[in-house]
Amino acid sequence: MTRSGSAAVLLMAMSMTAPACFSVDRVDPGAVVIDDFDDGDFVPAMPELAYWWCYAFNPSTSRDYHCDHTDGYLSRYSLFVEFSLQDPLDGVQQYPGAGLVAWSGGATLDFTRYRELILSMKLQSGIPPIPSEAKIYVELHCRTVQGESGAPVPDFYLTLSVSPTSDWSTFRLALANWTPPPWQTEHIKGGIPACLRAIDGISIDLSGELKDGATGSGTLFIDGLSLQ
Repeated sequence: MTRSGSAAVLLMAMSMTAPACFSVDRVDPGAVVIDDFDDGDFVPAMPELAYWWCYAFNPSTSRDYHCDHTDGYLSRYSLFVEFSLQDPLDGVQQYPGAGLVAWSGGATLDFTRYRELILSMKLQSGIPPIPSEAKIYVELHCRTVQGESGAPVPDFYLTLSVSPTSDWSTFRLALANWTPPPWQTEHIKGGIPACLRAIDGISIDLSGELKDGATGSGTLFIDGLSLQ
């Protein structure tokens, strides 16, 4: 074998054994349906989530609400919660509201694989109406995270607010914009990404923004809930 041939063999062997340098891009998982409600039941399409519930808060003892299915937004069905709210006349604004939630059956979901949460919503005001200042809070719960001390923080969640519309609107909510609520001062291990890797519930709350002593009623509709 000639010297040049030996050199070529040596270079080939070195190239086969030398460490490769290349970038690995994150694989886009595509769109994943959380629920499109088209089966007409309360079981989410995402198998890690168990069931949809509706509720009222401030006070949590309120029972003046119910949820069911109706015509969807460009689909067969949507899910709604119908409610009546009252802020007792006591000199303190209580911020009563109502919402829908789906908890997991024990599993956690890694949302860091996705860029945004997409959902369609509309708010139909009743009599008396819900104030125009009303807000919708989309909340991502992570009840298994730990604080920096190592203690559990079972009420930790991330939230993002939007202003509801009277007609169907589709909201594309970047997951990078979610933050803990202002009252949540405890820090968790790993910060916000740690929560996004351990999601075990999704809730959609309407805060009626009622003044002290005021009442209001309405219906919140949701449809086409997905991740992308």
